[in-house]
Amino acid sequence: LFHSSCGQGRDPAPELARVMSADTDSVPYWLIATPITSGYGPQDEWNNHVKKTGDGLAENYKFNVPSKDLKVGTLDSLMALSDELVRYDTMAEATTFKIYKQLAELGKEGAAFEEPTIPVERGGAVSIDEYVRTFAWDEAKYPVKSPLKELSELLITAVSRMDDELKAKSAEYASLKGSKMAIERKEQGNLMVRSLDGLVKGSDFIDSEHLTTLLVVVPKFSVKEWNNSYATLGGGATSFVVPSSSKCLAEDTDTALMTVTLFRTAVESFKTNAREKRFIVRDFEYSAEGVAADNASKVKVGADFEKTKVMFMRWCKTNFAEAYSAMLHLKAVRLFVESTLRYGVPPNFQAVLMKPKKEVCVRRWRDFFFV
Repeated sequence: LFHSSCGQGRDPAPELARVMSADTDSVPYWLIATPITSGYGPQDEWNNHVKKTGDGLAENYKFNVPSKDLKVGTLDSLMALSDELVRYDTMAEATTFKIYKQLAELGKEGAAFEEPTIPVERGGAVSIDEYVRTFAWDEAKYPVKSPLKELSELLITAVSRMDDELKAKSAEYASLKGSKMAIERKEQGNLMVRSLDGLVKGSDFIDSEHLTTLLVVVPKFSVKEWNNSYATLGGGATSFVVPSSSKCLAEDTDTALMTVTLFRTAVESFKTNAREKRFIVRDFEYSAEGVAADNASKVKVGADFEKTKVMFMRWCKTNFAEAYSAMLHLKAVRLFVESTLRYGVPPNFQAVLMKPKKEVCVRRWRDFFFV
């Protein structure tokens, strides 16, 4: 967390609190604390800060830290908590933006995506920017009279729970997505590799003690040659292939799927002779029960995936708002602790939220913070 004194002639601390917005490409917010010196009031300090930064440097908003209500405790406890808050803050940011990233990825996959909003105590929900700019401590969730350590642990416990849930739900979603993609891959590709279950039916096959039906993938430019020669590919004088038994079941860009019925004793000879002409016999056994089971499995996986995706997106929207709120409350606690350690007790500072202008160069900010 970062602080800065903004009064001219005072000893500034060249530190800023970076409050990330959900859009990682945008300019982040900075959270700073300016000490209120003797003879000045909060409004004086605010006016002074706005005067110094309003000239093209940043947009400024008052940040409502309940500094009069938060319990200071001892100096040792504040110093110990300061170290913990660094870790808590990092974890809260990471979890919050993992949820946001997951929400954005779900949106890219076709689910209805809307920029998330955050419920507020006064009722309704507001955009992320408005929530940050009008931040108000949520006393109902995070009792401000609790010791700072308990308050911090309450906040990080909520974040940790969401992080664990995100991992579990992400794993479940990824598993279903993988199953769905595996089924889709089986139904894609050319006739040489794709699943044939959806292209054939029981009436296409003869399966008896002596006869069987094979499926053969034939290049389209060789279909005529196939029709003229398939009856001779069984080998021997009689070939053992049933005349006029071939028909086309399916086509893709380059190949056609043909049937042929022959004696079982001629199958190996037929495969060898067909391979020499670049006709590829697919290893396939038709099973009505197997096809029905595969179709049922495909429908179930698809339905489970869609249901899980909708529920996962709903969870991400709800918990992003919860995580973002917890993150901002943690930043408020961190600002309070660091400011109290730096400026002393009783806490007497003005918290300011700043959004630097993109076009402002580093030198101007250095001149501002090191006046």
